[in-house]
Amino acid sequence: FVFAVAAQFFYVAAQSGIFSFFINYMTTEVPAIPASWRTGITDAWFEAGKQGGVILSDKGAAYLASLGFVCFLAGRFSGTAILKRFSPHKVLALYGILNVFACLLVVLKLGWLSVGCVFMSYFFMSIMFPTIFALGIHGLGERAKKASAFIVMAIMGGAIVPKFMGGVGDHYGMSRAFIVPLVCFGFVAFYGYNWPNFSTSKADSPLQR
Repeated sequence: FVFAVAAQFFYVAAQSGIFSFFINYMTTEVPAIPASWRTGITDAWFEAGKQGGVILSDKGAAYLASLGFVCFLAGRFSGTAILKRFSPHKVLALYGILNVFACLLVVLKLGWLSVGCVFMSYFFMSIMFPTIFALGIHGLGERAKKASAFIVMAIMGGAIVPKFMGGVGDHYGMSRAFIVPLVCFGFVAFYGYNWPNFSTSKADSPLQR
């Protein structure tokens, strides 16, 4: 339970940071865009860059944010099916590791590959909140109600840690700022991998039927 509170804190911190700075990243870190893309209905999606060329505008980045949430939704639906077939703590650990890898590729500034990894982070973070919650209260019996309140309160991570992500972004660029959610997802993966050792319950793993 204690580690679940911490894992939820860091997960919501990572999620809020990525959601909050998505537009900042897309308008400053996306590679050069061909001017031919700036035609017709997509004209408002782009604007002239300060160093020449064409970059995404705030409006264009906002539209791409919608695509990110489509990835999040796809991850939630597919993850629900996966969680019924495999141990939830193992899925959580795997998704956490994959998100660490995705954030690392963003930090390394690998062009369009890094941009794609931002969307993949949406996909892999989708199942984390409910899975951490279920693992955290598993086997607590009558104490589950009070425990669930503490796990929900851990969302305060979303109000604290993104400030650090913004600070890193101000000094080193938004790509480098993804080191903050990378660390957060690392803790989530650590929790998922070690959940059997943390849990004192002898019951079967939750969610899996």
